[in-house]
Amino acid sequence: MNNPLNTKRILIFLAFAIGASWAVALLIYTSSMMENSPITAMNLANYIIIMTPALAHIATRLITKEGWGHLWLRPNFRRGWRFYLAAWLLPLLAVVVGAATYYLLFPQFFDPNLGPLQKLFASSPSAAAANPWTLMLSVILQSAIIAVPINAVASIGEEFGWRAYLLQKLMAHFAGAGTARASADVSTHPSSFSAAGARKASLLVGLVWGVWHWPLILMSMKIDPNTPLLYPLVYLLSTCALSVLLCWVTLRSGSVWPASVGHGAINAFAGLVGYTVKGPANMLLGPSTGGLISSVGFFILALLLLFNRKAFAVDEEVPSERVSAVVGA
Repeated sequence: MNNPLNTKRILIFLAFAIGASWAVALLIYTSSMMENSPITAMNLANYIIIMTPALAHIATRLITKEGWGHLWLRPNFRRGWRFYLAAWLLPLLAVVVGAATYYLLFPQFFDPNLGPLQKLFASSPSAAAANPWTLMLSVILQSAIIAVPINAVASIGEEFGWRAYLLQKLMAHFAGAGTARASADVSTHPSSFSAAGARKASLLVGLVWGVWHWPLILMSMKIDPNTPLLYPLVYLLSTCALSVLLCWVTLRSGSVWPASVGHGAINAFAGLVGYTVKGPANMLLGPSTGGLISSVGFFILALLLLFNRKAFAVDEEVPSERVSAVVGA
């Protein structure tokens, strides 16, 4: 049997996170701002909505009197530095693999001269005269050094909700399913939490995360009517794959910060593909991250992690904060 209190916390969290995002989007969508300045309206909605998972986390703790332990905010950098590095670099690798796969299948859309990038630097004579691929390398390095940390800080509003709260509650839910060891006792041995439960939880977090994005996607569809109607569903596959990576670095490091770094890296590197495309992009297929083909790098990463017996294993060396948090105390 499952712990009713844990289930209650999951439902309250989802009600706040999903409900608030839809409410904000609806309010802005029906406002005059959406008609007069749609880009500004979209940005405003995004700035507000990205904080709703963190606010849902806090609200759920307050309502259910859970307390403030097991927040997963300790950096744990000394022990988890490898997962910070993985979160920083693996998204770049996945983006490159996805874009390369897309262009191998659709070479007519590849611009070897990087026209969009050259246009960006057209006002700078020295940059405009440089080799476009040298510029591209410079942009990648700047993104890795500057954009990733900035985006990581901005992403904590989401990760403090998805990976630092919903993930641990879903792991407790799957651990308690069909077993008498479903209480919220913090002394529960970590062996009661299976890797299979962690895998299920990471995928389910990804599904919720994708649905949470739908209000912003629907708003963007009003700005760009050419957005395929099936894109919101395709997007769910992408977020599930991304979630596996972010949940993995969270669980293995015992901290939410590697997930924030990974989230920031995804946002920083995904946009670089736009400098390589010629002609209109196909949102359902690629080359930008989120398409079925351009997400293949993240799909491969997710499958490697999901089928690795040790990737999501919870062992006895896990710090007490992480184990206790998973239990749902």
